[in-house]
Amino acid sequence: MNLVNPPSLVLNGVEFDFDAGLLHGEHGEDVPLRPQSLAVLKHLVANANRVVTKEELLDAVWPGIAVTENSLSQCISEIRKAIGDEKQSLLKTVARRGYRFVPESQAPGIPHDRYPQVHGTGSPDQHETKSRRSLIFVSAVLAIVAAVAAFIWRPTFETEVPTSLSIAVLPFANLSEAEEQAYLANGFADDLTTELARVPGLFVVSHNAARAYRNSGLPPAKIAKELGVRYLLEGSVRRLGDEVRINAHLVDASTVGQIWAERFEGSFSDVFKLQDQVTGQIVAALQLKLVPGKANLAVSGDTDDPEAYQAFRRAIEARRTDTPSGTVDASRYLRQALALDADFGAAAAELAWLHWDADDARRQALGLGWTEIDDELYGNLAIAAGNPSPGYYQLISELLVREHRSDEAVAALQKAIALDPSDSWTYEGLSQALIFNGRPAEGRTFLEAALRVDPGWTEWRHYQAGLAAFGQGRYEEAVAQLEQVDVRSPNPWTKFYGLHVLVAALAHLDRLPEAASALEQLRSVLSERQEGQPNLLIAQQFFVYKRQEDIVRLLDGLRKAGVSELPAGMEPESAERMNGVDIGNLIIGHELTGRQVLPDVLAYRAVIAADGSVTRTVGEEVVTGRMWVQGDSLCSAYPRKLTGCGAVFRNLSVTPGAPNEYILLPRFKRYEFSVTK
Repeated sequence: MNLVNPPSLVLNGVEFDFDAGLLHGEHGEDVPLRPQSLAVLKHLVANANRVVTKEELLDAVWPGIAVTENSLSQCISEIRKAIGDEKQSLLKTVARRGYRFVPESQAPGIPHDRYPQVHGTGSPDQHETKSRRSLIFVSAVLAIVAAVAAFIWRPTFETEVPTSLSIAVLPFANLSEAEEQAYLANGFADDLTTELARVPGLFVVSHNAARAYRNSGLPPAKIAKELGVRYLLEGSVRRLGDEVRINAHLVDASTVGQIWAERFEGSFSDVFKLQDQVTGQIVAALQLKLVPGKANLAVSGDTDDPEAYQAFRRAIEARRTDTPSGTVDASRYLRQALALDADFGAAAAELAWLHWDADDARRQALGLGWTEIDDELYGNLAIAAGNPSPGYYQLISELLVREHRSDEAVAALQKAIALDPSDSWTYEGLSQALIFNGRPAEGRTFLEAALRVDPGWTEWRHYQAGLAAFGQGRYEEAVAQLEQVDVRSPNPWTKFYGLHVLVAALAHLDRLPEAASALEQLRSVLSERQEGQPNLLIAQQFFVYKRQEDIVRLLDGLRKAGVSELPAGMEPESAERMNGVDIGNLIIGHELTGRQVLPDVLAYRAVIAADGSVTRTVGEEVVTGRMWVQGDSLCSAYPRKLTGCGAVFRNLSVTPGAPNEYILLPRFKRYEFSVTK
């Protein structure tokens, strides 16, 4: 890179040295920034006061290399953090176009037309993958969380290989004659990751992050630097009949030296013993103390049956195909695993996840109706609860959040962290549970933890970062994150959640034309999902905030953007809508008697205690749950059901002698009732 008289520039007190390509803090200390991020910053500075499109930046920084916009957005996020520009006063996002660098007024005398034209190079972004898995042992929660917390505040990418006790287990090669035996090599690497993650004081990168480096051909030092670890474990697995041979070696990337290598052989029935031997020797090489391993099988969701383990690993491979046929194969293998070991909690949890994730195509491939899907989900969860795995706690927390029980969801996910501190899914789940629990700053911290163990921004992570910022009233930051969600993505849920928050954030910023545009995109997403037009009852059903002020923040923004209160045509004739205070006085602590009118005519009775606990009878179905007033709506949550909210009306055309003085309208039903006690 050749610059003529390269200047330096002060950005929020951070000096940008063009010649050295470095950032220096107030006291002259180096501010770490990856080469790709530096190249992005240089290009933006060189084109100050001009909107630089994303395409131009991708071409300038990654010439000839196919990378996603996530790579660019991660660089932008890192730059803003490095120069303290969280409010985006220097580096502005231009919606759906790109970015614009606006120099500080006190910049040291450099005319805008004299910023040097620069070009940078970088390396491709890491492949982002996700999978769920079950793991093995529960150890002391505080010790493990403390070990993870030590890494949360470290930069995701470091300029040098770390000197800390940190490791990544790279994918093991499959040397078996049959390609389909790859599940064994993959499973062995995954399980080693889990075992090592239980070692106090040792930071372990998730198997998802490590899997992206399969056959990468990159030198160990580069892989270690990108993953933020010092040690790399590599190896191979070969199975011939019942005989298994495992080769493994441990590399210190700071010296690029091999510090341990060994070969292990035994029968497949001894596979767990072989795993323990490999883990024990690695820990010895790192001079750490390994906590007891397989002695706690009864409380960790694992199995000691090799055949059940084999069926489970086959199921995981089938699930990774992400196809309806793969779902069917996974279901068959998981049922085999449970037939061999009825207490295999991890297999039961994975089978529950399989039914929770089932869309219509997968449901049809399984040959089940929606009621049967629910029965399978909750039936397998009940089995998994007897021998809980991380997968069990992850799924139960999803359901608890949706039932408006985020306190319990947070507690469940803390147990999952104790079982496997290297699983990024747990941190992402905990981030969302904390945000809905009214603790967005803590939620963002655990999102950072997910990024540490599994580097790389996904669209869901951008949504979570936007949701956390929105919960703190930082609307500009929320918009910057949420605009990274691709509305063309095949994943409907990220768009569904992200667009709701984006519309509200833009409205709070009085950027109403942009809010209207985002609202049109939301209408399209809801139409695809056959959810009808945007309305506040939809938002209340899915954004399950614990605190009143959090849901009010969202609803006020959506209302300001023009989102209707109720679905079109829902408001009844000859009726007067009640406000929240009147609803509370009418409902809480009383008994309601009437009937469900839609979709079927059934007898209706609800007994609500002073604390909001409720027993509801519709026809012959009796359920217990909780009712509360949220804004001007009446909301309820019951086991095995999503949170639902509805409007309450005074019926101005009461039928004499009929219990229909009031009307309750949730999204898909209609109740008429009177207060009888």
